[in-house]
Amino acid sequence: MRTETENIKEFFETLGEIWRDVTLIEFLMRCALAQKRGEISKIPKPPFKKGMTYNIYPKSFSHTYFSEVVQDFNKEFPHLAIPVELVELRNAMAHGFIAEIDNSGVDEVVKFKKQKSGTLMVEFSMSLEQKKVEQIRQSLKELRRYVALEAADKPKNLNNLP
Repeated sequence: MRTETENIKEFFETLGEIWRDVTLIEFLMRCALAQKRGEISKIPKPPFKKGMTYNIYPKSFSHTYFSEVVQDFNKEFPHLAIPVELVELRNAMAHGFIAEIDNSGVDEVVKFKKQKSGTLMVEFSMSLEQKKVEQIRQSLKELRRYVALEAADKPKNLNNLP
């Protein structure tokens, strides 16, 4: 039987894996777009040192927002369309907070947005039960594999991926 400390450790390790996968998926989407547009040779090469600049780079690397990358990717790869929920989850993790609310026993990820009217609206809220977090992690792992295949420009059969 697992201890509470072990459960908490697993929960946060899984959240970290989710964050890593989301950021890697974003990078791979940029690479897939560059591959499709014949700009793969323009991808910045390591070493990546602070202050280093690149004069030549793929258009997909100039998108500022994750939502822009997803919109461009979904247009080019409709068979792998990234759901809006992933954009919302990523933005909430990046710009919101994760905390246990009202002693519920379950952490939630929450993001607020100021409205033009001056009011504050909850833009995103999701409870993070361990089972849900593990399901999200597995889905991202599979999505990462599909997007990586597009970035690598290898023959694909989405029904028979390893």
